Amino acid sequence: MALSCQPPCLRRACQPRRSATVRAQLPSSDAAAAALRRASGCAVTLAASALLCCSPALASRSDYGVYFVSPAEGATVASPVLLKLGVKGLEVRPAAEGLVEGSGHHHVLIDGPNFVKPGGDIPFDATHVHLGKGQTEASLALAPGRHTLTLQFANANHKSFGRGYAKVLHVNVTP
Repeated sequence: MALSCQPPCLRRACQPRRSATVRAQLPSSDAAAAALRRASGCAVTLAASALLCCSPALASRSDYGVYFVSPAEGATVASPVLLKLGVKGLEVRPAAEGLVEGSGHHHVLIDGPNFVKPGGDIPFDATHVHLGKGQTEASLALAPGRHTLTLQFANANHKSFGRGYAKVLHVNVTP
């Protein structure tokens, strides 16, 4: 079962498998009971896989996530603001390549929420900048004042990877 939002660290965890102890407990003469136990185990494995694979937020925060290379948190900057962006644990790819496991692209939310829930759509409007060509830099024209920028990673269909792949940055734009 391949899920497009699966980070590389979870690939093995998402593979269905049966343990030797479960097989040893199956009554060899009762095929129906064996099939029921296999189906139950598979359902549990699939449920756990869906939770783990679609929730990169469960991965270690130091090994996975997005980050602003620049500017620094709280920086005073002039408009247009040049953002340099990074990601750990997933690969940046253009949205036009379609859903590719372990990949996605950046979005910048201007003065919006701190993250978009996992699987949530990132809207196409003036406050949601899509870097769907796989860009790792963006130049934003911002009005003078304090702004909150949220970097959010999402798949090719603009479905968010959630809080684990979001980072907030505050900047002060000079007049």
